[in-house]
Amino acid sequence: MKWQVKEVDLYIQSKDYIDSVLIPLIPIDFAAELKTTASMGEYATALTGELERQFKGRVILTPSFTYLKKSGVQAVYSLLVEWKEHMHENGMKHVFFLTSDRDWLSYEQVLQPTLIWIPSLSLEHVDESYKRNIIGDQVQQIIPIFLEKWKR
Repeated sequence: MKWQVKEVDLYIQSKDYIDSVLIPLIPIDFAAELKTTASMGEYATALTGELERQFKGRVILTPSFTYLKKSGVQAVYSLLVEWKEHMHENGMKHVFFLTSDRDWLSYEQVLQPTLIWIPSLSLEHVDESYKRNIIGDQVQQIIPIFLEKWKR
């Protein structure tokens, strides 16, 4: 389910069945890393959108957690933990974070078992049908991560 009024209404009605939230972690940089961070954001957004589609009825996709790349992940880490705690306090058993920003890997132990880091692929010059294939293939590799977490 997406973070839209119509789908939030459906979430409220189906709350007992939806136990997971997916949060894309998206860096922003308008300086030296502008194109790199835009690519990371585009890729993570495409992946989380497809994951939401695959797991509709089990996962709710939040708006992206965006932050300035130059500030570093340590500057926003406590806010992200606050998001996670809020989700848990409000009935979400599983909170998944997906990012292409390798800086989050230094927090992998603390955010385990729900941090999914995927190296970014530039989709800038990729044909639309091939892009769907790339995203679909990557999602097929991520799905077992969700299934494993849900077993616990």
